[in-house]
Parts: sequence; structure tokens; C-alpha cells
Amino acid sequence: MECIHSLPDGTKLAVWEERNRLMTLALPFRRGAGMAVLAGDVLKDLTSVLFQGSVYYAYHSLEHRVIFGAAGGEGPTAVLSDPSDERHYSALQLLGWKGELYLFFRSGNREGKVWELRVMRPLSDREARVLWEAVPGPAEPVYAAGDRLVLLAGGGIRTWDGTNPPEQGELLRYGTGQKARDAILKLEAENRQYRLREKALLKEREKLIKEQEAQIGAVRKQYDELAAYAGELQQEGKRWREKYYKKH
Repeated sequence: MECIHSLPDGTKLAVWEERNRLMTLALPFRRGAGMAVLAGDVLKDLTSVLFQGSVYYAYHSLEHRVIFGAAGGEGPTAVLSDPSDERHYSALQLLGWKGELYLFFRSGNREGKVWELRVMRPLSDREARVLWEAVPGPAEPVYAAGDRLVLLAGGGIRTWDGTNPPEQGELLRYGTGQKARDAILKLEAENRQYRLREKALLKEREKLIKEQEAQIGAVRKQYDELAAYAGELQQEGKRWREKYYKKH
């Protein structure tokens, strides 16, 4: 999934997939630092996140491996490998939470249609841990990070403190899980739209300020010209008065 990350130095880094290639673009444009191709074997499930000042990414490769790396840093390297695609890794999600970088993913058995949600810490511990066995349905999982991580999939919900086994929550009524997921996605979309409107309003405000400054500058220029002209008239009047008094 494409994403634009705001870096600590004030620049931005866009990350997206295009024709099986992992692309990045630094903004604003700088000489020698434009568009870059980080990989050419992306199949699906591209995810990226800004964590402790660096942009990390992960994706499912054409060889059915899960690749992890850092833009401009570590990687890429395979953290999961399944050439036969029997485990069917999917739904990759990088998430920075409680000072750790996590990679959540789904694995399953195509024949039995049994799904699991798993997690690893690709920077410190690449052993995959099962968070949820027999996930209710193949729906795309949603993760809400807080003091406890909320895992939402299908009609089920779990919470996890990052250390102990996840706690099973209430089994939601049919359709409620999807509605909750849709509500989260809607809120995220509204938040993005709000930020876009905020930027547009800021640009409009800057435009109005520049127009007002230009108007003030034009009025000040006219005032200065009139003041100079009035000064010239005063000098001319003074000269005529002096000539008049000399004659009389």
C-alpha cells in the first residue's frame, strides 16, 4: 500500500509498488536524491512504517518470501520463506508500538481454510509467534494500537499487552466486526481528508496574507508617491512666494 512518511528533518518519503517494483521518492526534490527502486520482486501486501526516524518496509515477494528492509539502510532480507506458498502468508502490517517494531501477518492452510495471526519483531527477534489460532474468517485483520493492542478480524476480537498471551474478547455479532473495521477505515479516511483540508486552508491563508501584503505595499507606494508629490508642490509654492515677496 502506498504511503507518504514525514521524516524528522522535515522532508517526506513516498513509498509505493509499481509493476512489481518497490519505489521511493524523496520530497521536496533534491539534486541526487529523487526516485529510487529498492526492489523488483514485489508480489503483494506492501507495508511501510516510520519508526525511530527510519522508514521500514515489508512485502510478499514473487518467490513467496516475506521481505523486510529499511529505505536507505538495512535490507532487503527474507524473514519468512515458503516457496510452495502452502502457508499463504498475507495481510502484512508493520507497526511501531511500545518502542518496538512489529510485523504482523496472516498464515493459513489453503486446503483446510484455517487462518492464524502471527507476529515477529524483525529488528530484534525474527521468531514468529502465534497471536490468534483459528481466526474467524479470512477477513483482513485490523490493529488498533494503544495501551493494549486490539486485534479485530471477522467477527472476533482479541487484546494483547505485548508480552502475555492475547486475551480473547467478546465474539461480536455477525457483521459487527466488518462494521467496526469499516468504521476504523472511515475514521482514518476522514482524518486524512481533514489533514488535506487543513493544508488547503493553510495555503489559502498564506495566499490571502501575500495578497494583503501586496495590497499594503501598493497603497504604501501610492502614499509615498503622493507624499513626494506634495513635497514638490510645497517647494514650488515656496519658490513662488519668495519671488512674489521680492517683487513687492
